[in-house]
Amino acid sequence: SSKYGLSVPVPQEDGPGKTYGAKVAALVKSDPQAFICHYYNFYFAHTAGGRMIGNKISEMLLDGHNLKFYQYEGEVQELLDDVRRRINQLAETWTPEQKAHCLEETESSFKYSGQIMQRITAEDA
Repeated sequence: SSKYGLSVPVPQEDGPGKTYGAKVAALVKSDPQAFICHYYNFYFAHTAGGRMIGNKISEMLLDGHNLKFYQYEGEVQELLDDVRRRINQLAETWTPEQKAHCLEETESSFKYSGQIMQRITAEDA
């Protein structure tokens, strides 16, 4: 942060990241299908789309420096394919109701991700 003259923001005690983190932590224990929905959306958004955004930010703001968050051991597409395969195998053991429940959780996943993105891009962030 000092190299680019940026300060590290202080997370809010009641911010959307903390709220979402608590929700996901609760889902791990109580609702595996809902958790998998959040995991899937987060993993694929940050691995696929996030890499494109990270590369653009790297070019525009960081003199081409590639952030460690976007560095992976192995080929990214192979990692994505493996995670997708494992999740699909897991979902094959679910009932139709459990599959529907997982799918229904998508709206919540996008809602919380959107709140975090709004916080990150807010003028006073």
